[in-house]
Amino acid sequence: MTTEIVGGILSAPAVGNCPQDRRAAHFLPDPRDRHIDPEHIRWEAHQDELDGYDRSLIHIYSAWADPWLIASHAATATTRTGLTVAHRPGVTAPTVAARSFATLDNLSGGRAATHIVIGSSDADVRRDGDYLSKQRRYERAREYLELFTRTLTAEEPFDYHGRYYQVEDSWAGFRPVQHPHPPISIGGSSPAAKELAAEFGYAYAGTFPTLDAAHTVTTEVRQLAAQHNRTLRFWKQFFVILGDTDTEAQTTADVLRARGKQLLRERSPESVRSSAQIARSSERELQNVDDIRQAAHQHLRNTFDRLVVGSVERVADCIDDYRRAGIDILQVVALTETDDDRKLRARLVTELRR
Repeated sequence: MTTEIVGGILSAPAVGNCPQDRRAAHFLPDPRDRHIDPEHIRWEAHQDELDGYDRSLIHIYSAWADPWLIASHAATATTRTGLTVAHRPGVTAPTVAARSFATLDNLSGGRAATHIVIGSSDADVRRDGDYLSKQRRYERAREYLELFTRTLTAEEPFDYHGRYYQVEDSWAGFRPVQHPHPPISIGGSSPAAKELAAEFGYAYAGTFPTLDAAHTVTTEVRQLAAQHNRTLRFWKQFFVILGDTDTEAQTTADVLRARGKQLLRERSPESVRSSAQIARSSERELQNVDDIRQAAHQHLRNTFDRLVVGSVERVADCIDDYRRAGIDILQVVALTETDDDRKLRARLVTELRR
């Protein structure tokens, strides 16, 4: 099975007054406010395609722009690259979301995919009126995906009566380009996420912190998928900092870590508290400024501790170890703020293709 390499599209550039600050901001908690820059969307989409990525992921957060519309706009700047929309079950009716998905697949010429995110942040899903617990969200997601996929494939009107969803005489009067429907990937580390991916996903996106974990989890989830007579692909995200040499890359990482600490100190507590990464379920009770700052700096430390840093060849070798462990969808997140950044990223994608 061929490897897929996934990039990403943001609705606007990272916050910063110069390339170096935007490079450092790349590793900070994402601000809740993010404006929409149509030309930046087109630029990032085109850059992913130019560098050889197979797909571009568009993220979701309660305060950010609609990812379906961003993907549709990005499709106008590309001809080959797939567009994967992050989607939360429960906020939109599954029949409505399925029609959006099928519409994007038609408008993009069969390049749509969706990445299902059940939601690790209770605080953020409540901003859109979803007050179910995480366990209940997973229970609902199963019904959601049943109805979602049925809407994509049904050849005639149908009824559906479940605990969370009921529809009568439901039908979409058009089909997606991809059959039986465009790819659906599912993320999460819980047993419920693995079960959901085994039943509905073409790919399971886990954390896989070590090679041993990659071997263990891929084996486990393959066995779950086999119970449904299905096979799965496996998706891992890699944050990387590249250089012409290992030393150069490490120097870049050290400089960006130091600048990131400075930029973090300049952000208001409210800006930090409401960020996508800090508003996790386990952290939503943070009350005082010290706790909020501590959580943000811990996020920065964790991000840099997990980075893959080195020359293009060294980073490619590290990623390739995971590919041999069963990971065949590689989400490679690299800097693109300078010409050198972009050249290094393109070289890495080329090296991974080899």
